[in-house]
Amino acid sequence: MKIFRPIFLQLFLIISAVLVFAAAAAAQQPAAQQAVNRFDITNYRVEAQLIPDQHMLRAGADITLTPLDATRSLVFELNGSLKVESIDRNGQALTYVQDSVGVGSLGPSVRVDLGQVVPANQPVTLRFRWSGALVSPEGGPLATKRLAYVGPEGSYLLYASRWFPFHDYAADRATSDITLIVPTGLQVAGTSDDAVTAQPSPKEGATRYRFVHRQPVLIGNFAAGQYINRNLRFGNYEIQFYAKPGSEGRINSYAELMGQVLEFYSKQYGAPLFGNRLVVAQIDDESLDTYSGPGIMFLASRLFDSARSLPEEKLEREVAYQWWGQTVGLKSFDDAWISQGLAEWSSFAFRESTLSGGALEGAQREQQERALTFEQTASIARAPSALDDQSAAYQSIVFHKGAMVFRMLREVLGKEKFDLLLHNFLEQYRGKNASIDDFEHLTTQLASQNMRYFFAQWVEGTGVPEFTVDYQIIRTRAGKFRTRGTVKQTLESLRMPVQLMLRSEGDSQTVLTMIEGRSEDFDFESNGQPIEVVVDPNYKILRMSDDLRISIIARRGIELMKEGQYAEAQQQFEAALKLDRSNSWVYYNLGLLYLEQRNWQLALDNFEASLNGTIQPSWIEVWAHIKKGNAYDAKGERNRAVAEYNKAVQSGINYDNAMAIAKKFLATPFDPKAMQSAGLMSPGN
Repeated sequence: MKIFRPIFLQLFLIISAVLVFAAAAAAQQPAAQQAVNRFDITNYRVEAQLIPDQHMLRAGADITLTPLDATRSLVFELNGSLKVESIDRNGQALTYVQDSVGVGSLGPSVRVDLGQVVPANQPVTLRFRWSGALVSPEGGPLATKRLAYVGPEGSYLLYASRWFPFHDYAADRATSDITLIVPTGLQVAGTSDDAVTAQPSPKEGATRYRFVHRQPVLIGNFAAGQYINRNLRFGNYEIQFYAKPGSEGRINSYAELMGQVLEFYSKQYGAPLFGNRLVVAQIDDESLDTYSGPGIMFLASRLFDSARSLPEEKLEREVAYQWWGQTVGLKSFDDAWISQGLAEWSSFAFRESTLSGGALEGAQREQQERALTFEQTASIARAPSALDDQSAAYQSIVFHKGAMVFRMLREVLGKEKFDLLLHNFLEQYRGKNASIDDFEHLTTQLASQNMRYFFAQWVEGTGVPEFTVDYQIIRTRAGKFRTRGTVKQTLESLRMPVQLMLRSEGDSQTVLTMIEGRSEDFDFESNGQPIEVVVDPNYKILRMSDDLRISIIARRGIELMKEGQYAEAQQQFEAALKLDRSNSWVYYNLGLLYLEQRNWQLALDNFEASLNGTIQPSWIEVWAHIKKGNAYDAKGERNRAVAEYNKAVQSGINYDNAMAIAKKFLATPFDPKAMQSAGLMSPGN
């Protein structure tokens, strides 16, 4: 299942293309034309009516803006399904041209002729009126996902949908006073600096909901419908849920996880811009799985299905966008790392704080594998302009490599300085937009040294080191062992603290060595016989090794499997097995692929092979038995299925809620028709 990120980052791709086009055109145009689209919207006063039975939106707005250069023409973006009815200034009608399709690099838009040149920095207020049916993705930024919908089963208006005229996507924050008019009996979920007011109008059979933002934010995120409203408190936060009837069973689980995450991020970084009240609204499955606005999150209905496992990582990352994306914004899409990478890092840091032992090691290894899967495709800095931000390669580079780079920065600075860096970054750019260059400058200040080398290597460059060790073991007169040697790496230059661990009989010990160049010497003394020297045992550095190569190939197979490219996924898994015929994890994922394709016998063969292999990671033991049981149930061999579920329970390994799942299938046979709704992907995928 494809995972979508908050759409404000998807649309930056469109905006970056617009800026490239504008720069090229400027070289050929007179100076007066260069400033056409440079303006700052400061305030919206909007009144919008939803007519669900007709799927209609009718709206008007007074939009106050300030041109940054003298101009006569302004361009706004507006959803192509909506039609502008009039635009005036001070009661005088203005001429305009609406492009509902979006020719060239700019999407659907409205070009307004102000009638005369307006000087720079002189405020202007324009009155827009517009209407239209919002039914399908047509007219919006995504071809297959609708971001605005009005209908009797529930409505939603997301900022990203362009349901109102806006400018400079995700960067131009504004104050607002928005009134939504809906049929009486419907609730509206939204955020406001003041208490939300609901004013019934019996003659109209409607209710007016008013939402006010006095500090500039990215406005216009609402959901309306017949909701069950529940307010829950966790620590300093109130979480207000708007759930559809029948979905309320997930509310407590979501509230507990979100509350823990909110408290963790607040302690780590500081208070978010939205205050202490987070709104969570359920919308349909025709939109994105998750979407964030200031102080509000939207979740697709499928995520409220109790048969699915709780999407913990997705929720942790989505909450983090309240800090990295809402409290601190982006100057351009090229700076996506400081939002997407930091959100993924924040999610990992939360999980890191809750895990220990093998589970922690597994999470660390998994993050490294995800970061390396497409590492050579593009640098973090280049990925936004070079790759489709919905692709697996983009997610690997910006999300997962991005998170690993923040983890490495923590190793370089030390935890105390790193935590202070993120706290200071949040406070300095609270309510503002920031770039990677801004973050680098702040990092250099805090580190008291030029950090250009780090950003050049890991943000602007590609390539990771591969480590080797050469050493000798000497027995001392005191009966101890000295292990002396050299750790070498393959990059032309590397400046990074690297952990070395000596495994020896009876104990293990670690040392942190600073590698600056191709190699560095080390010297261990131990009581027990040395067994091996391990470089980076906790997966803190982006690096390559023989076993990671195998995992990376398999990871590509997993991504292809998620996208339904089964033949290509099979090729990747088989290529990985050619390098390691005993790799339980690869066999397990190949078994999942065959299970997904309902090839029950080949699924059984590969789950059995995974149990006869390395059994690494250790959770393979319990989950391979569960999946074997699923395959036997699908074949109608209930006795064999029960035997496998019992073996899973007997293993005592409760990774990813395995015990509850096994007991569930002991009570009720696995139904192959429910594979999609039950979310039967592999743990860790």
